[in-house]
Amino acid sequence: MRLSVYCAENYNISRRQAKEAVKNGLISINKSIIKKDIEIDGTENITADFTIKQLNYNLADYLLYQDDNYVFLYKPPFLHSERLHIDDDLTISDIYKNFPDYNSLSRLDYEADGIIGMINKNIKINNISKSYYAFVNGEFPKYIEIAKKIDAVNKKKVKVLDNNDDGFPAVMKKVKFNGKISLIEVTLEKAARHQIRAFSDYLNHSIIGDKIYNGLQFKRLCLHCFKYTINDKTFYCHQKTELFLHMYDTFKYK
Repeated sequence: MRLSVYCAENYNISRRQAKEAVKNGLISINKSIIKKDIEIDGTENITADFTIKQLNYNLADYLLYQDDNYVFLYKPPFLHSERLHIDDDLTISDIYKNFPDYNSLSRLDYEADGIIGMINKNIKINNISKSYYAFVNGEFPKYIEIAKKIDAVNKKKVKVLDNNDDGFPAVMKKVKFNGKISLIEVTLEKAARHQIRAFSDYLNHSIIGDKIYNGLQFKRLCLHCFKYTINDKTFYCHQKTELFLHMYDTFKYK
């Protein structure tokens, strides 16, 4: 067994956090600090020189729905999907721990909000579909189907490959236009990282508040997942969606 695996299982942290703890000299074997993720047999005296941060939260603030097959969670804006460091604040990955029999199926960007789906580990995935609302600059076309490949080598900003039309598909359509920004609806069945953000920028209609893809300055990224379908189960987060749409109706320009 790798040392990081042991630490992840015994200290209730992720493998990434465990590797970071080892690298930073926070793990000792037989009272000697170890900075390499070595193989162990489990009989060693292993100790950790860190304290797991106590996370206080109300699960009801995040749980939208649960049955034997599916879980739907709400991720608010400004909440990371994954804990990178041991002393980080709450992340969605911490919420997942309440549902050990389910696998998460997607993630949302830090400043975005909306539904995240989970499925029972014993259930086969036949299809997934997600629908989003976004505020974008300018008057968006009435309807666009786009299927471009995405180069995600750069971890910060992905690139839409212009000369390829057999990539990740998206259906994008205008819902409203207020004279400066459009409210659009986007539906994805197979998603790539930053897909909606990159496609919007590629079409010269960047999402409002998108600091990476040339969006107009705003307090947050205006992207919200309002509908999530897994197999034959569809879920909406009506109350959260109403708040997001109200933000469009009362939008204040910088």
